[in-house]
Order: sequence, then structure tokens, then C-alpha cells
Amino acid sequence: MKPSSTKQTAFTLVELLTVLAIIATLTTLGVAATRGVTEKTKTTRCLNDLRQVGSAIELYAAENGGRFPNTSHKSPEESWTNTLVFFLKTNFIGRCCAVPNHRSKFTYAWNDALVDSNGYGVMAVSFRSPSSTMVVAELGANNIGEHFHFAGTRGGASRITPNQFRAEVNVNCHGSSANYLFADGHVGNLRWTEVQSRLTQPNSSFLVP
Repeated sequence: MKPSSTKQTAFTLVELLTVLAIIATLTTLGVAATRGVTEKTKTTRCLNDLRQVGSAIELYAAENGGRFPNTSHKSPEESWTNTLVFFLKTNFIGRCCAVPNHRSKFTYAWNDALVDSNGYGVMAVSFRSPSSTMVVAELGANNIGEHFHFAGTRGGASRITPNQFRAEVNVNCHGSSANYLFADGHVGNLRWTEVQSRLTQPNSSFLVP
């Protein structure tokens, strides 16, 4: 009787390279998917923070005859964050988790076109289109402070150019977009192209109530 023989098989070099290529592709897709989920989570958390601000504004206005919060350079006590402190939830820290190393204490800033020269907030009834007027947005990565400086630019907030706006606001905080709170209390994640379009509309109400 002849002894049985076993046939040994082995992967060829081409087959090994193919397997490795498939593994590398799957790994890349997995990392990309994880990163996408993480960025979406950060965006959602930031939107929730801004919703808190919107709710606080509504409560403040209800107790102050319909007037929006004050904000001023004069003293920290007159900033919008201090004006709203009793209406914000205790877990509100005023910082977007997408920019953990931001140099400013607060990464959300107030639209200073919504206060008069003395820092007093405008009346809610003065808004032409509350759903289209920005109240709070994300502060530029290299800026500090609790409010923007639109009103102090040449021509005032009504003539802010996209470049001037971009110098103040972190328009790409969440990839190619940023989060915004509007005067009617709703929040939105807008791409920079959409913001530019709103800024350049004739008689735009994006910054000026």
C-alpha cells in the first residue's frame, strides 16, 4: 500500500497583497466612519448648548419687558453671560467641545448689533425677522471676548463684508460649517457659503434686527 500524501497549499504573493489591501481599505473606512460620528456628536452638543442660551434669552426677555440681554465692554458684570447667568442651566460652560484649546474663556459670542451704544439690549418687537437674525455664534479661533465687534466696523453691522465676518466668527468650526443661534430661539448649522449668501442679501437682517 502506498503511503498517502497531503498537498500543501500556500498563498501566493498576489493573494497576500490583495488581502492586505482589503484590510487596509476596511480600516480606513472604519476610521473615517468613527471620525464622522465624533464630529457629528460635537456639532450636536454645541447646538444643544446654543439651545440653552436661546431658552435663557426667552426667560430673560419675559421678565424684562421683552428686552434682549445687555452686553458691554464697561465691566464683566454687564456681559450677556452674566446677564443670563440665572437663566442658564448649571452645566452650561460656554465652550464648544470642537475647539478645546480655544484661547478665550467663552467660545460663544454675542452679536453686538443687538445692543445700543450703552450696552442695553434691543427690544424683541424691533426685529424685522427674528428667525433670520443671528444672536450668538462661534468665536474665531484667534479671538477673545464674549461678543463680536460688528457694530464698530466702518459702516456698522449693516455693511459687514464676508471677510470681516469671517475674521470674527469661526465659520468652519465644525468642518465646513458652524452653529448659530437666532432671535426666535432656533439654532442651525450653516455652511460658510450659506452665511455669505445671507450677509450679502440686500437689506439683510442676518446681523441687524
